[in-house]
Amino acid sequence: MDIKRITITLMIAISCVSLSYGQEYLDFNNRYNRQKRVLVVPFDERIYFNDATAEIAKRDGLTHDEIMEYFRYQLNLQLINSLIDSCEIVDLMTNNTREDEADITGLYTTMSYELRLAEFELDTENMGALARKRAEKLEEARRKQREEEMQNARPGMKNGELVGTRQQTDDMYLHIVIGQPEVLKEIASRRRVDYFLFINQFDIKTDYRDPYISGQRNVNRLMRVHFSIYNTNGEFISGNYASTKVPIYEDDKERIVNQYFPEIMRQIIKKIKFH
Repeated sequence: MDIKRITITLMIAISCVSLSYGQEYLDFNNRYNRQKRVLVVPFDERIYFNDATAEIAKRDGLTHDEIMEYFRYQLNLQLINSLIDSCEIVDLMTNNTREDEADITGLYTTMSYELRLAEFELDTENMGALARKRAEKLEEARRKQREEEMQNARPGMKNGELVGTRQQTDDMYLHIVIGQPEVLKEIASRRRVDYFLFINQFDIKTDYRDPYISGQRNVNRLMRVHFSIYNTNGEFISGNYASTKVPIYEDDKERIVNQYFPEIMRQIIKKIKFH
């Protein structure tokens, strides 16, 4: 009897570990046991902002474009390494073939950008049914209020003048809009991919709203990576951003990549949805 009880306990423990692992690391295999092919699109060089560029350039003697390309390549590399065990990756940057360059250019040509409200994931794992329902209703009300604020903040004409309201963007991500879905359809067919994972923007910004920020070493910059996912028909699936804090004095680009990119990757893996 004791042996049987121990065996059942071990089976339950193993199942719990498996569930926890499944939540952290994605498995995109469908019921036919066919791996999903995901094409990763790096961010456009023009959609890059980094407050630390001047300090990094002074330290390493690099140009703005060289620093940008370093972060662009490393972000692409780490994202591919993070996803490679869960799905088959189509990489447009590493080999840098003419076909890759043509596809990147074609994709960038059909893209435009807009700010959207990011999805906020509620931590309801340890909540009871009533508490979870209440939390979900509060989040739904919050999103509705923010969407109304965003709608009211959009520029418009009033008395012959263009007017608008400043709005907060802390809970928003930079989303891409596909103007020509047929471009995605053609690439998906030719490269046999199931999804497109777009890195929309990479930025490291300082909050200059704080008047006492100058000269303080305990202040952080915020690194954010915005992303969107589309299917082979050019239909939007999901989007969000990942973020982490970087000390304002950090000017070592290798250390930024090695110490702070892993958290960005962890959040992207946790937040991306392919359904």
